[in-house]
Amino acid sequence: MSKAPKNTEVKQGSEDLEARLVTLRAEIDEIMAALADKAQAEAEEAAHSVADTAEDIGEEVLKEARRALKQIHKQASSLEKTLGVQTRANPLQTLAIAFGAGFIVSLLMTRR
Repeated sequence: MSKAPKNTEVKQGSEDLEARLVTLRAEIDEIMAALADKAQAEAEEAAHSVADTAEDIGEEVLKEARRALKQIHKQASSLEKTLGVQTRANPLQTLAIAFGAGFIVSLLMTRR
């Protein structure tokens, strides 16, 4: 008779452990799901932050490119005016320079 109660107690203890394991597994699954949700939310937030930063950088680069283009346009316009003034002041010298440059280019083009 003493063996029967021990077997019952062991069986009951085993069932209690199994029930606790099931409960622990369920709790671990809930914790993992919560962590996955939080990680996904943080990843989405980080992606939005990176996209916003990239957009801001792109806008800044575009502004700088436009400023540089305006500066180049101003310099080209100034150079054009200076060239026009110099051409009117020295027409024969300008013609000689143009002829010389054309002659040199033609020599270079005909040689192989």
